[in-house]
Amino acid sequence: MKESMKVVFELSGEHPSLPPSEILHCLRSEGIENTYLDVFGSFLLTNIKNERGLEQISKRLSLTHFINMYLFSANPSLNDLLDRAKDIDVRIEGSFRIRCENRSNQRLNSTHLERKLGEIYAVNHKVDLENPDTEIRLLLSDEVWFVGKRLFQIDRKQYEKRKANYRPFFLPISMHPRLARCMVNLSEVKAGEKLLDPFCGTGGMLIEAGLIGAKVAGSDIKGWIVNGCKQNLEHYGIREYELENIDVGEIGIFGKVDAVVTDFPYGRASTTNREPVEKLYRRAFSSISDVLRSGRRLVCAVPSVDLVKIGCEYMNLVEIHPFRVHGNLIRYICIFTK
Repeated sequence: MKESMKVVFELSGEHPSLPPSEILHCLRSEGIENTYLDVFGSFLLTNIKNERGLEQISKRLSLTHFINMYLFSANPSLNDLLDRAKDIDVRIEGSFRIRCENRSNQRLNSTHLERKLGEIYAVNHKVDLENPDTEIRLLLSDEVWFVGKRLFQIDRKQYEKRKANYRPFFLPISMHPRLARCMVNLSEVKAGEKLLDPFCGTGGMLIEAGLIGAKVAGSDIKGWIVNGCKQNLEHYGIREYELENIDVGEIGIFGKVDAVVTDFPYGRASTTNREPVEKLYRRAFSSISDVLRSGRRLVCAVPSVDLVKIGCEYMNLVEIHPFRVHGNLIRYICIFTK
């Protein structure tokens, strides 16, 4: 095993708490031991004991932009940055370039900062702004400035390409693939394990879980939606799946599962089959608790705190993330354990 290494994750600004949570649960799912250090604005600094698996993490994450090897940090000033850079030996392989990401509240000239830091390393290394062997990233927060070496860039464009309107079958209201992938990651499901969505709809959760190698199972009360979900899974090359046109009370047909990830119906008669929403939620939480393996996770989105409380009657709530969809519409993304 290699020595421990500090890593800086560049978080997206889509939500205050989901990006760091997604990272930490992904690290756990891939068996990467880590010491959680801190979040500085839009940057998460952590210490990992084994860098193997980081590439797989980069393929799973949806709310992160870059993963960088930590080199050093400085107080938020150019003078301190340059003094530190001169004192610390940074190993650069081949050519290099500097890229600055300013997430601080200071108005700074990023190009100027890149040039001044680059002058120090250009003494011994060739600058290549187009296709460098090494990219050094200068990350600016209000509290601290980080300097890191880029390891992986997250392919966030893939999620845009999987938006609902690009699928063979879609409904007007559908969760964005980035958020669906984040919820799958929060469940800590591993490749080869079985993930269930008992309100699968058009298959957004199942698509994201299948693409990271999980075996997927889904159900919906409406048969025509189940047929559409099948079309979508096949479209994305997902073959290991089970789909059933059943009520949530019948999900025991799937046997025990390693994770449940779902977006609960929101109370409209069309989505609850005219069943009172509180009754539906109680039946759902009870059935999910029955099929979920001990110690494993349910990750779900619900529309109110009162409905979260119902889940607490059946499982242990470990995290809750309010997520504003639009206007006054808020979903609560919850992690429960069996």
